Order: sequence, then structure tokens, then C-alpha cells
Amino acid sequence: MTQLTLILPLILASVLAGCVQVIEEYPMRKTQLAVSSTRDLPITFPSGSKFALSPKYLKEASIKPEQLQNIYKLYSNEIIADFTSEGFLLARTDQRVDFYVGFGVALSEDLSDETINEKFGVSPGLPENSENEKGSFLIYVDDATTGQRIWRGTAQGFVQNDFTAEQRKERVARVVDMLLAQYHNSKE
Repeated sequence: MTQLTLILPLILASVLAGCVQVIEEYPMRKTQLAVSSTRDLPITFPSGSKFALSPKYLKEASIKPEQLQNIYKLYSNEIIADFTSEGFLLARTDQRVDFYVGFGVALSEDLSDETINEKFGVSPGLPENSENEKGSFLIYVDDATTGQRIWRGTAQGFVQNDFTAEQRKERVARVVDMLLAQYHNSKE
């Protein structure tokens, strides 16, 4: 019996050691991006269709107006580049428009995920991170004739205050390309 009483605790210790669960933590990367979109109507526009930009601004934003203007200019340029590369034409102010591309940019302190879900209905759900400020880019396509929403999407990432102007431009291009690839591919 003495051997059994000595061996039994060793067996129990080895079984328990085998049951220990190790949770591997994956650190949230500051460069992480999340994108999500949905197609509301199966309407597509042929190549050569004309579009116009319709930027949307929050009534109050924590971003300085000159910074916000620069950010919107970067996004406008990338959206125009994307749609024109797909064969669409940016309408002049005196031309008829086939569809509108609306978009907005906001920090999470100005526009929460809950508000995005409630008002826009699509959120990629990038988790909050106490070390980094989260920003959202919202974009949609509306039929100019009917006013109906055709597609909408959002992208979220952490603000990169240490980026150079060139790095910011590249990041905006990546965000717009990732999100609009979902628009262009969802019509097939």
C-alpha cells in the first residue's frame, strides 16, 4: 500500500499538469485594420457612369479643422482614383450624376461603434485599445436617380500620429482599396 500511496500523487500530479491550459495572448498591432461592408441592392453601374463625391462631416469633431480637411482630401483623392481606375467618370458640377459616393471619417471618441451600428448598420468591430486611438472611415454608394443606398462599408484602424505624410497617403490608399474591393467584387 505504501508504494500505491506514493505513486498515486505522482499520477495525479502528471494528469493535472497535462490539463493546465495555457492561453497565448496575441498583442493588438497598432497597424491592424478591420473592414466590413454590405450590399443593399443588386444595382450595378456600367463603365463610363458618372459619380460625384458627397463627403459627410460630424457637427462636432475633436480633430482640428485643418487636419480634418487634409484627411478628407486624402480620402477624396483615393476614392476618385479607385473609381476612375474601374472605368467610372468623376462628374463635373454641370453634369448629370449616376451615383454618389458619400464618406466620412471620425475618431471613436466622436463616433462610437454603437452609433455606427445604429445609424449606419455596418461596423467592422475593431476592439478598443486603451493604448491607441481608434478611427473609422465610412463610405456608401447611392443611386442618384432613386436616392436608394446600394452599398455601404466601414474600415477601422488605430490612429498613426507618428506617420509621415507619405505613410499617411499609403495607409489611406490601402484602406480605400481594401474597402472598395469589397464594393467592386460584391456586384458579381
